[in-house]
Amino acid sequence: MKMIKYFIGLLVAGLFMLACTKQDDYKKFTEGGEVVYPARVDSIIVQPGNKRLQLRLVLGSDPSVNKAKVYWGNRQDSLVLDIVRTTANDTLNVLISNLTEGVYNFEVYTYDTKGNISVVRNATGAVYGDDYASTLTNRVVKSLVKAPTGNVVITWMAPLPGEKLIEMKYKDLNGLDKTVNVPGGQLVTEISDYQDETTLSYRTIFAPDSNAYDTYIMPYVEKKLPVFEREFLKSGFNELILPTDVREGGFGWLMPFLWNGVYTGNGFATQPNKPLPVWFTFDMGVSYRINRFMFWMPSDRIFAKESVKSFEIWGSNDPNPDGSWDSWTYLRTCVSIKPSGQPVPTNSAADVAAAAAGQEFIMPDGIPKTRYIRIKVLANWGNGPFQAIGELTFYSKDR
Repeated sequence: MKMIKYFIGLLVAGLFMLACTKQDDYKKFTEGGEVVYPARVDSIIVQPGNKRLQLRLVLGSDPSVNKAKVYWGNRQDSLVLDIVRTTANDTLNVLISNLTEGVYNFEVYTYDTKGNISVVRNATGAVYGDDYASTLTNRVVKSLVKAPTGNVVITWMAPLPGEKLIEMKYKDLNGLDKTVNVPGGQLVTEISDYQDETTLSYRTIFAPDSNAYDTYIMPYVEKKLPVFEREFLKSGFNELILPTDVREGGFGWLMPFLWNGVYTGNGFATQPNKPLPVWFTFDMGVSYRINRFMFWMPSDRIFAKESVKSFEIWGSNDPNPDGSWDSWTYLRTCVSIKPSGQPVPTNSAADVAAAAAGQEFIMPDGIPKTRYIRIKVLANWGNGPFQAIGELTFYSKDR
């Protein structure tokens, strides 16, 4: 029994000593007071730049935080910043320069007024430089053409990654410099208010990251802008039959086929066996000054048969309803030219190509604006019994 009491006494003494030891250890770690960790930064926004970057340190609401320390380059470089509060949640901008191109890891700590240090907040970001810049180039213009409206349509090649925008400069209708920013990635751009035959300058601006601190700006590239000219809208054209006009010939070749946009189909054919000259009239819907027009022969009788060879074009804004000529203004005489000069009905490859492309007639300077057109046919290519035209397209410099 004495032996059992002895062992129980040893056990109790051991447990008491163990308890005292643990208690002493706790006191050892809390000497000097409880450990305090000030609030670390809420978040870090990394803004990549050219051989530099900016860290945006979003601070918490802990009012005791008065310093921040940033480490980078495996802690070989650091920066200490004083924090001056302006609002409950401030953002501290830290610009770090003279960096080499590459990826960096940043460690950010905050300190309070008693010198306590926070838990670390990490961030990773890239720095760009000459290697990146060497991969950049201005966007390439695939084509620069006039639309039927007279506007210039620029079609671009595919963009490089990181394209932010394309900056374009040109002179407007008043001769003033105008700047337009084309959104990055846009493939087609249209401009209308440009001054004829001036220069379009453009350059591409790159941002390597959506949060980039710096952009990369390419040198300007120049392109010549064309003379403004627009096609008359054929949707406004209508046949106008006046008392002295020749009618359609009953072949199914109707006058509206002259402006239906089909260059290889039927055109307009007049009544047969009418002595020349004969004339017909149509309404363009709006009064404009004609700069030039294109003329196509019917594709089944180029430089032959009843295809019109020579004609006059007249204009009016208020034609006399009796069909007389006193309200009409002569504009010019047009003669179709056969490239090969070979006799009818022989056509060379050049003749066929010219007919398919259409023949252009430039109008004299100073002619008046006109809404109504009268075509007076003087001759056809094969002395055929009627007169046939395939298609007509008119252009104006009026805006």
